[in-house]
Amino acid sequence: MRGPRLVPRPRRAAAGATKRGPGQWRALIRLARLRFLLYNLLPVGLAVAVSVHRGHPLDLTWYAVAQLFAWTVHVMTHYCNEYFDLEADRANVYFTPWTGGSRALVDGAVAPVVSLGAGFVLFGLSTVLVAVMPSLPARVLAATAVVLAWFYTAPPGRLNYWGAGELTVAAILNGLWPAVAVVLQAGTVPWLLVAVLAPTAVLQVARMMVMNLGDRRSDATVGKRTLPVILGYRPAVRLIIAAQPIAYGLLTVFAVLGWVPWLVWAAMAATAPLSLWLVRQLRGGAMRDLDPVRMTPVVFWASNHVSLIVAAAMLGVLLDAVRGSASVGALAVLGAVLAGYALLFAHRLWLARRVRVTV
Repeated sequence: MRGPRLVPRPRRAAAGATKRGPGQWRALIRLARLRFLLYNLLPVGLAVAVSVHRGHPLDLTWYAVAQLFAWTVHVMTHYCNEYFDLEADRANVYFTPWTGGSRALVDGAVAPVVSLGAGFVLFGLSTVLVAVMPSLPARVLAATAVVLAWFYTAPPGRLNYWGAGELTVAAILNGLWPAVAVVLQAGTVPWLLVAVLAPTAVLQVARMMVMNLGDRRSDATVGKRTLPVILGYRPAVRLIIAAQPIAYGLLTVFAVLGWVPWLVWAAMAATAPLSLWLVRQLRGGAMRDLDPVRMTPVVFWASNHVSLIVAAAMLGVLLDAVRGSASVGALAVLGAVLAGYALLFAHRLWLARRVRVTV
């Protein structure tokens, strides 16, 4: 980790004018935190894969709408969060590349009102996408996702300020987004998708708790009561550790009951070593002292653990669908999406390794 990224640069007045130009556009893109959008390919792709697995034809138009909707809501949330989390981000001197916000507002690279304005624009676009969806169930699910995403940090809801943020993220990323995608394809939410997503949602809550562990001190100073702030460090760590066997235990129970194909179970269970690694890191105190150098790999792999288990679920569903009568064309499209994710993830790992080597 490079030293200069661990301590915020001196900031200019938050409301001060910044010159318009390439620098401000770069800052606006920085606010979007586009690195997190890679994950969106997975829950949407998994939902469509389940639809194909259940014998429904692939509708590329609604697949594209579902993916665009997920990306739009995600970026909207980032712009909204940057504005309403500014006080917490200013107080945070223990941030990593994955926690503490983009730092663009803290550094004075762009005015806060620009971030809020971008959020409102994307809120409008999200509303349009909800309106064009063809069925009432899809519109209700999508509208719920937009509302929860906006009030994640925006008042009066401010869900992440009173202990509901972790659950909200799991409900959207590992619930509502894939539910919208599958309803647009199949008109209903198959039980297979619910059974596959439930363990990943448990890990998503744990992942968000890991992220918030790194922000707990600054969050507490500004009254932001995430679960680690409410519970305290040691109980929060114990809960994160307990979530790991709970998630894989649920997955196994669902497989025994016949709700999840064993091929899907095997693919998802192959990610369990990441849980073991995370448990060792937390028990070793990697998040205890708020050292950004020690925290960065933990928050990185906690996030990518969730990504990889959803990717594994998608792979397992596609492989199981090959044994049935699924469309070869549909499987090829979804296989290409999964392969694209794998390439982008490999590039992310290469960049991370390059940074460690050059420090």
